[in-house]
Amino acid sequence: MNITRLSALLEKDFKESIRNPSIIFMPLIIILISIFYSIIPTANSGQSAPTIMQFIIINMAFVFVATSPLITMISEENEKGTLKGLVESPASNIEILLSKVIIIFIITIITTIISLIIVNNNVNFDFQTYLGLVVMLCFYLVLGLVFGLLSNTVGTATTLMMVPFILFGMTPIFNTLEGVIKLGFFDKVLEILPFGLILELEIDKASLNLLYLLIWFILGMVSLFIAYKYKFRKR
Repeated sequence: MNITRLSALLEKDFKESIRNPSIIFMPLIIILISIFYSIIPTANSGQSAPTIMQFIIINMAFVFVATSPLITMISEENEKGTLKGLVESPASNIEILLSKVIIIFIITIITTIISLIIVNNNVNFDFQTYLGLVVMLCFYLVLGLVFGLLSNTVGTATTLMMVPFILFGMTPIFNTLEGVIKLGFFDKVLEILPFGLILELEIDKASLNLLYLLIWFILGMVSLFIAYKYKFRKR
């Protein structure tokens, strides 16, 4: 890996990201959602209510700001043919993808911090929860790379985005709807999703959930390896 080439790619991707409305729009959505959560009364009056709200904000930030923009960036370069040009340049495929991940990672962290400040709840998680959040963020970044590599057009990317949006981004909101969550179905779904695992890790101190989060990440890496080999099989 060449630091000079990576720095040049970082500069290019940063300039493109701040000029891309679809990438800038996602952090704004999360910030607006945080403002909304900060002004409405909490439906759940239990002690865990603020924690649940914090994790909903964090989870949505990870999905909407980490996964979605990565899909957008890669799919747009696929459609314009610029990704092909980068692949044929001296930069390695790993450097090309890593540059995008670093930019989106920074944007995601900044958005998450701002959102939690707006919600105005003290963030005091256990150390194992912070580890779980790191693993969860890495999984969502990998997920963005997978769907991005599989998207040859922006239209395809828009369709594929619905998968993480619905499955990982919107499902946790049902945790605030007591009448729905008591049906039992969403309980089972939440228990196996990263959001449910990280929430249980913090509230119930279920340390084993770290292993389950790692399994999600490993599955994501396997999917990325397959998508990577498929995308660059002719290179």
